[in-house]
Amino acid sequence: MNERKLSVTNALIIINAVVFFVGIMVQREALLGIPFPQAPRTSVFEITCAYSWFTCFLEGQIWRLITYQFVHANFGHILFNMWALYFFGPAVEQAMGPRRFLAFYLACGVAGALFSSLLAGLNLYTTLPDVPQNELICNQIAAFAGYEGHVRCWEMIPLVGASASIYGVMVACAFMYPDVMISLIFPPVTLRLRTFALIIIGIASATILFNLSNAGGEAGHLGGIIMGALIMLAWKYRIMNRFR
Repeated sequence: MNERKLSVTNALIIINAVVFFVGIMVQREALLGIPFPQAPRTSVFEITCAYSWFTCFLEGQIWRLITYQFVHANFGHILFNMWALYFFGPAVEQAMGPRRFLAFYLACGVAGALFSSLLAGLNLYTTLPDVPQNELICNQIAAFAGYEGHVRCWEMIPLVGASASIYGVMVACAFMYPDVMISLIFPPVTLRLRTFALIIIGIASATILFNLSNAGGEAGHLGGIIMGALIMLAWKYRIMNRFR
């Protein structure tokens, strides 16, 4: 009797949901994702798993490039991401196979974190302005964490969520099935998947360019999109070479 295996897509959804709901129940005082006295209570997973340039590279916790992809800020955040993963994930997983799909998913997430830090370091967007008051607070938090050097505010901003990974999956789906029609709930329109992907890319780019709200998150989205597109172009080139 053949047992039905759990797909990678469904496993990712389950892991994200478990992490989110456990995080609601287990919280500690933290500021910018760093344990800090008399600060708001934060999910323990955001403290131990969120990505920031400070925690990942200045403190050497490289694993956060992966773990941040399984942490979400609020219910709306995880609901949208898991709905998108449920919608786009199965088609891409079926085409790639479980192992390649998981590697692709995680690679897009890593690219999103690094791209967000790259644009912040180049001052292409500002999540927390580097004014003296903010710098003082950021350096106090870093010192409390045991870091003796000077930090810039953008290095401390935590990043959480599976969005970069999922945007990469969405782009992969658009590469494979560009003319598939999808219907959106809001706004209530029907359009080609390729058109939807281009709109998403445009929104992310405009948000960064004009330094609008959530520019750091959109920079992460764009990083996932770029990585997803590059991998799909390489995959398409490899397949075309096989038939020459």
